[in-house]
Amino acid sequence: MDSITTLIVEDEPMLAEILVDTIKIFPQFSIVGIADKLESAKKQIRLYQPQLILLDNFLPDGKGIDLIRHTISTNYTGRIIFITADNHMDTISDALRMGVFDYLIKPVHYQRLQHTLERFTRYRSSLRSSEQANQTHVDALFNIQAKEQTAEPNSGLRGIDENTFNRVRQIFTDRRQYIQQTLWRKFWAAVKPLPDAIWNKA
Repeated sequence: MDSITTLIVEDEPMLAEILVDTIKIFPQFSIVGIADKLESAKKQIRLYQPQLILLDNFLPDGKGIDLIRHTISTNYTGRIIFITADNHMDTISDALRMGVFDYLIKPVHYQRLQHTLERFTRYRSSLRSSEQANQTHVDALFNIQAKEQTAEPNSGLRGIDENTFNRVRQIFTDRRQYIQQTLWRKFWAAVKPLPDAIWNKA
């Protein structure tokens, strides 16, 4: 089976790197581009026609939900997985109405992302399995798309062994620790120059 071409739309470099590292582990997917702005995403969609887009909603020059509207107006045939901190029901409702494959709220657990990628792989395989479908086949397609059961800790995409699973989990752990340490360094760098009198008031 051909690899699933994937575009990542994320303006936070650290989070984009996490998604890149994760996708690269899975042979079923290949990354064709990374965009940190809405306009860049539009250009890359037009150029690469990716089969899957991992999309953030908050971008420097607009919102991901508007990119979905753009893809509908341009007859884009791929699917979109929203990965965003936006937990407003209006956004979620609009995204579902416009046919996103899944909606993941940050911070995303690796198992949840893994489960979504697994379901998308099965969904793509089912679509390509035959030119015509019976009701059982149709039911299976809709069940795959809608199913939201929690993945087992060591279950995953075919060909992903426990060592690979642990590598990806370590990526998530290392990145999270790095972000926490960076935030603490910035905090102490900001408060260290403050006069002692301020601290004595506490």
